[in-house]
Amino acid sequence: MSDETDDRLLALEARVAALEAQLAAPAPRADDSGLFTYGGQASLGGYEWSWQVSRSPEWLLEQPSAQLAAVLAAAGHPARFEILKLLVTGPKPITELQAELGLASPGQLYHHLKTLTAAGLVDQPERGVYRVPPKAVFPVLALAAAAVDVARLTSLD
Repeated sequence: MSDETDDRLLALEARVAALEAQLAAPAPRADDSGLFTYGGQASLGGYEWSWQVSRSPEWLLEQPSAQLAAVLAAAGHPARFEILKLLVTGPKPITELQAELGLASPGQLYHHLKTLTAAGLVDQPERGVYRVPPKAVFPVLALAAAAVDVARLTSLD
């Protein structure tokens, strides 16, 4: 496949993933706890993203803590968060990731990629190439936004 075909396929995958996420998201429940919504539009790595998710706070607080903690722990390591920041703009080969992160050996990088993959934050669309899957782009950006907000609140104390 040509690079143009690859780019068109990735853009189509991103649009399909966003639509599937909207369909798969649980319908907002009418309850007394309200509604938590996040989303937006972004241009990253030559792709257009549009996303909106709404869930009740009550529903969010009912989710299994172990699964949520696994995602937060995977993203919470500084090196892994740097990897996410690089991959959220589009797929990158392992050699490019290693160079951009300034790592002498790929072993440590593979260790971090394995953890991110297990948490669903990264996948491998082809051998030696990693990316944040289209369905996870906005959730990763939301994690970054929430971390920035919490860090700013903490620094104001």
